[in-house]
Amino acid sequence: MNLLATWQVRIQQQVLLLFIGLCLTSLFVIQIAMAAVVNKTVTITTQEWPPYQINHGNYHSGFAIEALDCVMKRLEQPYKIIFLPWGRAQHDVKTNVYDGFFAASQNNHRDTYAKLSNTFIEQKWQFFLAKDFITPLDAESIKTNVEFGSRLHSNTSYWLNKNGYKVIYETTNLDELIPLLQKKRIGAIMENSLLFQVAIDRAGIPISEFNVVNNIEKPLGVYFGDQFLKQNPQFLDAFNQHTQACRFTSN
Repeated sequence: MNLLATWQVRIQQQVLLLFIGLCLTSLFVIQIAMAAVVNKTVTITTQEWPPYQINHGNYHSGFAIEALDCVMKRLEQPYKIIFLPWGRAQHDVKTNVYDGFFAASQNNHRDTYAKLSNTFIEQKWQFFLAKDFITPLDAESIKTNVEFGSRLHSNTSYWLNKNGYKVIYETTNLDELIPLLQKKRIGAIMENSLLFQVAIDRAGIPISEFNVVNNIEKPLGVYFGDQFLKQNPQFLDAFNQHTQACRFTSN
C-alpha cells in the first residue's frame, strides 16, 4: 500500500471514530436529560409581584412566569405554581411542603436549605428618595444618613440589614411604603426598579417625584429545596441547560 493510500485509510478511520464519539455523546446527553425530568408535577411557590408574577385566578402572567414556563416546556416537565405570602412561600420549601420558590435572588439564609438555579430573570435594585430630601446622592451618604422602609421577608430587607443600612419600618406591601416616603416618615426605599415603577403607576405618581440612585443588579432564578434535589439529583443541571434560552431582560 502506498503512502497516499495509507493516509486515506487513516483519515477514514479517524472520521469514523469521530462520528461514533459524537453519536455516543449525543446519546449520553439525551439520557441525562430524560433521566432528569421528574416523574411528578413539580410544585413551585411564588408571591403576587407584578410585573414578574401576577395571579389572575384561572391563569398566571408576568415576566418571571413566562421565563419559568419557557424552561419547563423545554424540559417537558409538568409543574404547578402556588401563590402564597412570600414568607410562607419560602418556609414551605424549607420544610419540604413544596419543591421550589421563585422569582428569588441569592442570599445566604436561603442557601442553607435550597439551591438557586442559574439566574435568568433581570432585576436591578435602586434607591428611591423623596425629591426634596436633603442628602448627597452617593451610596455612602445614603447609608449613613437615610432611614429606610422595606418589604418584610424580601431580599432587599435582608441586604439592607446585612450591609448596615438603617431599616426602621417593614411591611409586606410596597404600596404601603410609598405614601410613607412621600410624607417623609421614611427617607428612602431600596427596591426592584420594575416593581417600584409598577407600584407608582398604580398610585398615579410620576417617577419625577423621586430621586433615583442606582445600586446593584441582583438577577433572579428559582430556588429548589435540598430535599427535592436529593430525591432528583440531576434535575437542577437539566433545568440550567435551558435558562439562557429563556432569559428575561427589559432591554
